[in-house]
Amino acid sequence: MKQFFKFFTASCLGVFAAIALIFLVGMLMVSMAASKDTTVASNSVLKLDLGRVIPEKSGNVKTDFMDLEAAEAIGLRDLKRVIRNAATDDNIEGIMLTHKDVSLGQATIKSIVDELNAFKETDKFIYAYGDYYGQSAYFINSTADSIFLNPNGMVDVKGYATMIPFFKEGMDKLGVKFDIFYAGNFKSATEPYRRNDMSEPNKLQTRTFLDGMLDVFQEQITTARGFDEATLDAIMNDYKGINAKSALAANLVDELLFWDDLQDKLRAKLDIKENGEIDFIDLEKYKSKITLTEDGPRDSRVAIVYAEGTVGYGTDEKGSITDKKYMEIFEKIRANKKIKAVVLRVNSGGGSALTSDIIHKEIAHLKSDGIPVVSSFGDYAASGGYYIAANSDTIVSMPNTLTGSIGVFSMMPNARELANDKLGVHFDTVRTHQNAIMMSPFLEMSPKQKAMLQSETDAIYDQFLKIVAEGRGMTIEETHAIAQGRVWTGTAGKEIGLVDVIGDLEDAIKIAGNMAGLDEWKIKEYPSIKKEWYEDILKGLNEGSSTQALIPNDDLSRALIKDYSELKSIMEMQGPQCRMPYIYKFD
Repeated sequence: MKQFFKFFTASCLGVFAAIALIFLVGMLMVSMAASKDTTVASNSVLKLDLGRVIPEKSGNVKTDFMDLEAAEAIGLRDLKRVIRNAATDDNIEGIMLTHKDVSLGQATIKSIVDELNAFKETDKFIYAYGDYYGQSAYFINSTADSIFLNPNGMVDVKGYATMIPFFKEGMDKLGVKFDIFYAGNFKSATEPYRRNDMSEPNKLQTRTFLDGMLDVFQEQITTARGFDEATLDAIMNDYKGINAKSALAANLVDELLFWDDLQDKLRAKLDIKENGEIDFIDLEKYKSKITLTEDGPRDSRVAIVYAEGTVGYGTDEKGSITDKKYMEIFEKIRANKKIKAVVLRVNSGGGSALTSDIIHKEIAHLKSDGIPVVSSFGDYAASGGYYIAANSDTIVSMPNTLTGSIGVFSMMPNARELANDKLGVHFDTVRTHQNAIMMSPFLEMSPKQKAMLQSETDAIYDQFLKIVAEGRGMTIEETHAIAQGRVWTGTAGKEIGLVDVIGDLEDAIKIAGNMAGLDEWKIKEYPSIKKEWYEDILKGLNEGSSTQALIPNDDLSRALIKDYSELKSIMEMQGPQCRMPYIYKFD
């Protein structure tokens, strides 16, 4: 009997605890839904720290259940709309830029810079403060009316460069070789596994697009700071931002002071009494207090399809471009008679050739149904990223987008020597047909098998050329001359016919609306982002935060997760790849 009461009591307590937990969670969610505060204090300053992940579409990133202090993954378009709202908000007096490092693509940075420059056309101010500035952070902060730097800081402006590791000699010593098949003299993705240095074509393309990146950077800095290009070149060559005093003397910044001193300046500017509190409002809180409306008639819509991340096959992760997910998206669009035009927003260095071709066919179906399709390029629209956009009616690119890379490669590790000679592990086979075991890392491929794989790689390249030629109104020969895996900037892409218009996403939307004969339209965005079950709970635990797509809030975690995701996509490669040659990072 004692055991009965013991278990009975325990069971009851468990049930009561579960009911209590459900009740508390329910009350929390109800209270959050009913308690949105839309009040922005007068005389506020919008505080922007852009040292964060900024996807193309808000929330289109992998979520982290365990990180209770994560920041919201606000997308680029929403970020720009928030800044635009602040420009007309009587309660916002100005913007305070506080980031010192940013890990954003150059086209994303240029888009933010353009929006901040538009903000400056009002009578509101932009200030920037940092303990130091990385080059990309300085690119953004150059928009400020005044740039302030910690007296012990630096401005790390020294130009653009890339450094590529080569593994061939190391792999040879380990006894691992690679059977590599590629099409295009500039398709350099496989060079680290077949060379010990950069080929001349690779050096040429890298030098060319780095110069293109520099041109966009120089245009902003020289205009904002009143330099000529020769002066800025000297600043970078002599590394005059190496310390705060040198940076001030070179006019990279306006004043050296500590954060407390800057707040005194702000109080004077905002007419706040000495030691009075400044009403800083951060990006997440401000976004939660405003409504980013999409005006326009409900029966005339322009759909934005965000294609960002690696082009993969068979997965369904946020921030990736996959066959199943995007086929469903385009099916929904074709079934929705309210959608009159589509903008394909591409930010991808490519990936699976199979999925790229599937999405290409979906774009063709839209066009055959009479729906105009305009592609808009972000940081990358290269290889498979260009493939999916090639037959758009119009292609719009940022000037410093990396695009092109029209080429194909396949790669197979050969660890036979490692296994046999280094580890003493041997393999033997019994097979009914000669190709029954064809792509094992522990067996040598025959010359016939290697020829077969090279032939398949060439066939996919020929198909890629045909798709681009038809989409861009070129001959195969003309396309091949600018293809061969070569990477171009958006500006260069326009000169050679890969791009039609230099502009941003908003320009692409206007072009799409006009092509559909619309005077007004409402925006419909894809993919739809499903909120994770725990987000509302964690939102309540983060006072003052908005509904969140949770991502790590510290620089190291963000960098490690990004590197892991990129490595994971490489390790999961299946079949021939239409992929960027390298992962380019600009600090």
